[in-house]
Amino acid sequence: MSLSERQRAISEGLAFDDAGLFRSGIVQVVVEVTPQSRTTRDGDLVVRGFVGKKEIEVVFPGQRQLEAAPMIQRMHQRLQAKRRELVGADPLSIVSGLRQRLRIDGIWRVRMLAELNGMPVRRFQLVAARWRYRSAEGVEHLCGHLPSA
Repeated sequence: MSLSERQRAISEGLAFDDAGLFRSGIVQVVVEVTPQSRTTRDGDLVVRGFVGKKEIEVVFPGQRQLEAAPMIQRMHQRLQAKRRELVGADPLSIVSGLRQRLRIDGIWRVRMLAELNGMPVRRFQLVAARWRYRSAEGVEHLCGHLPSA
């Protein structure tokens, strides 16, 4: 298989994944993400974020999580520096106070969690297709890609 055939096969696979994931219309949302993150069994990166005062989860699926990783790594480095600077401060307040503003093109979905007092707990997730952010140096970054039609 030639390199161009391999690249076309990968591209077609990503388009197939996107077709299943981004079935509904893409929305644009401004989110402030924190360095709190985890990886799912499927390899997606899930980051704690806020839309206004409402807490949400931002999901960077599949190949997109590779593009988000450097941004999250820089946030972790800033977090470590802040922890050294504020020795003895409440760790949760340090993490919550460190945020990166993103403009995300993605879709909303609801994740149902374990029941609390007989009622299921809903967690809103924004699945990111493409996102923009400004670095501390003032450089505008554009990551991810919109799903092909």
